[in-house]
Amino acid sequence: MRYHTISRLIFISCFALLTYLLLMEMAPTNDGSIYKDKIQHVIAFGGVTFWGLLAFQRFPKTTLFGLTAFGALMEVLQGILTTTRQPSVYDWLADVVGILLAWGIATVWLRWWQSRRG
Repeated sequence: MRYHTISRLIFISCFALLTYLLLMEMAPTNDGSIYKDKIQHVIAFGGVTFWGLLAFQRFPKTTLFGLTAFGALMEVLQGILTTTRQPSVYDWLADVVGILLAWGIATVWLRWWQSRRG
């Protein structure tokens, strides 16, 4: 299997899992941490973005803007399709932070990878 094929399979798997997790019903929790949810958003969207940028190297802007729009759409759908979740602009901003961090990491990774390959 080629590198891009593997990256695309990982991206699609992560994207599908993220969609499911964002739209599943959840019992409200009161664990005392106001940042835990935001950190989870940063990590989740960062991971999906990293693999998306590796999978679709020719379309980085489309990947970045598409995942940013996806994050906003998921927040709206959480308010419409679920009874236990509420849309939050702060969750979406955490998504954007994850996307931007992953963009930086993926850029460094791809430059290193390409220089290594000659």
